[in-house]
Amino acid sequence: MNWSDEKIISFLEMYRERSLLWGPTDAQYKNKNKRHDGLMEIAVSFGIEKVEVEKKIKNLQRQFCRKSKKENDLPLNSNIDSSRDNVSHGEYTELLFFMTKFNRLLTL
Repeated sequence: MNWSDEKIISFLEMYRERSLLWGPTDAQYKNKNKRHDGLMEIAVSFGIEKVEVEKKIKNLQRQFCRKSKKENDLPLNSNIDSSRDNVSHGEYTELLFFMTKFNRLLTL
């Protein structure tokens, strides 16, 4: 599947709406059947398999973590243009909800 910016944003919005897929405080987070159903809803909406949804989620999380780490590692007075990267926080502000998950991993 070709993932245009619009499709990625739509995908992230659907994922964010289903907090049982990513939010450990959600009452249904540990319910494997409900999580499966949530992933299947996204898969059906995009005409892809459930495994592809899981892969896309992981890829977007990794992409966000790499980008965040790269930006945090830059010196404050750096003149490096971060707009050359494929995904910027400006383009995919929907990715910012991954930040709480990422910050928890960094503090462990």
